[in-house]
This record gives sequence, structure tokens and C-alpha cells, in this order.
Amino acid sequence: MNVKVKEVVRYDGHNVSANGSVNFNLKAGYSELVNTIKVMQMLNNDVNIKAKIPGQKAMKLGIFRVKQVVIDGDGESKLKFNGLNDYIEMDNLNLLPLNSDDNKEFVVLMEAEIEEEDEGNEEDDNDEE
Repeated sequence: MNVKVKEVVRYDGHNVSANGSVNFNLKAGYSELVNTIKVMQMLNNDVNIKAKIPGQKAMKLGIFRVKQVVIDGDGESKLKFNGLNDYIEMDNLNLLPLNSDDNKEFVVLMEAEIEEEDEGNEEDDNDEE
């Protein structure tokens, strides 16, 4: 099943390790909490991420894996992704708006192909004697 999640986020930085691993972080407000929960379906799957910055064309950021989703007590969330620089558009990551820019928020589209669970084939784990 193909899952798509659109979310309004702020860029929270990225870094590149010597082995080519890229960590990419986003922040989302309370109003995006429902979408953040939907992202959790994408755990252990390749996630295609595209960004649409106001006034610019949509751009592909690359293929990542969800590394961590943190939801604060006030409902704000941090989305952390990890990937290899071979599958990531590094030039496009560098174009994302910084916190010092006038317009910090932009829309990301996260897309992943996930397996559906077969609910009809569950076995009863209760031991009855």
C-alpha cells in the first residue's frame, strides 16, 4: 500500500558523516500532530521526501528511513531521518530555508510503500488448559 503524508515543517538541520550517512531533521507544530503520527507507519521502509518551498518548484530531497519521531509535551514534534548520500539530493537539502529566513515553514511530501497486515490470519496466543 502506498502511503503519502503531507506536513508543514521547519528545517532543523542535517549532517553528513565520513561514511556517507546523512542525518536530516525537521520540526513540526502542534497543528501537524496527526500527520506526524501517520509518519510512524513508515518505520523500516524507504521514504521518498519532496519539499515545496513557497515561491519555488517542488524538489526531491531523496530517499530516507525514519530514524526517530519525538513528540514533546506541548504537541510539537521532531522528525529525524537517516539515509545514504548516494540516494539524497545534497544540493536540494542545502536550499531549505534556515530559521533566520523570513519564511521558515514549507511543505514536505513523504511517500512510502508499506505492507498491509493481514488481520484475518492472526493466531490466538491464549493457552487454554
